[in-house]
Amino acid sequence: MSKYKNAICLAKGFTCAAIACGLKENKGLDLALISSEVPAVACGMFTGNRFAASPVKVCKEHLKTGRAQAIVVNSGNANCYTGKKGLRAARKTAHLAAKLLGLKDVLLLVASTGIIGRQLNFTKIKKALPILAGSLDKNNGTKAARAIMTTDTKPKELAAKINISGKLITIGAIAKGAGMIAPDMATMLCFITTDVLIAYSSLKAALEEAVNTSFNMLSIDGCMSTNDSVIILANGLAGNRPISLNDRNFIKFKTALKKICLALARMIVSDAEGASKCITIKVIGAKNNQEAKKAGLAVANSNLFKAAVYGRNRNLGRIIAAIGASGARSKEDIAIACSSLKKKDVRVKVDLKIGPGEATVYTSDLTPEYVRINA
Repeated sequence: MSKYKNAICLAKGFTCAAIACGLKENKGLDLALISSEVPAVACGMFTGNRFAASPVKVCKEHLKTGRAQAIVVNSGNANCYTGKKGLRAARKTAHLAAKLLGLKDVLLLVASTGIIGRQLNFTKIKKALPILAGSLDKNNGTKAARAIMTTDTKPKELAAKINISGKLITIGAIAKGAGMIAPDMATMLCFITTDVLIAYSSLKAALEEAVNTSFNMLSIDGCMSTNDSVIILANGLAGNRPISLNDRNFIKFKTALKKICLALARMIVSDAEGASKCITIKVIGAKNNQEAKKAGLAVANSNLFKAAVYGRNRNLGRIIAAIGASGARSKEDIAIACSSLKKKDVRVKVDLKIGPGEATVYTSDLTPEYVRINA
């Protein structure tokens, strides 16, 4: 696994385009298109927020077929809390992009990120889409990674290459996220492309496990967004023998996908708004894995703990108070170990001493810069 440039385009048959259409106040890249030569097996995981954005609703509708061929993504506007007009804009975006690519609407997915509550200027998107569709290229992956950024300071892209049944398989991914991060899934977008030939049920199972051990273990500020989306397209052009759930190659593919998602999740933490430290919280000895996650997230969401880490204040009482309030069962003499607070990477290990459950959660410290950005 490496930080390849153009990662999202490295798998066979994938191209990208990116353009500045005027949605961002800084006039930066704000509209991207990810496309496959052929229809791909597709699935996604989305925010648990009840006020899910219009593009999330459209994606869920279209993904019922288990197939997709292209994704249009805009930054600068979340198209959320925009009512019927916003939903029409998301559907018209999919329709126009599909028409330009010669596809059925249902094969187009849409995603948005940015400010909530403002109507999406579809006129700007409508004007830009023909240019976007006409500039698809294998070398535009990094531009696409930049086009989906909001408060991110750098693009996040990774790829992995593995051998499956004698064929070289590529998995490429881009992601964005820096603030408003909390399960499910964090305020983040992630798009994954692969040329592996795989059954829908296997792809769905692999994605769910990868997301649940990575993006769903993030909490930068405890604020769940409305637009979170992780979407994977597998077009099968590598020509390997089809992977099913009972195939030994499924483990190999799933492991590579999990590594990519976890690495991207850690990149999001390291780029968190105003953050000066990345914090890994490992909870062991819990009654079960669910209680371990509950305890870990309680610590990750504690502003007192996060502020103490920023101030290099080794106050373990903040951790004890957070776990005690979480409701996770434990012995009274829980064990807590914490690495040096002077380094950028801080590791906390908590043993609840009651069972076999464990979980690892990722967060960042709370700084004055975070307040400045979000004020």
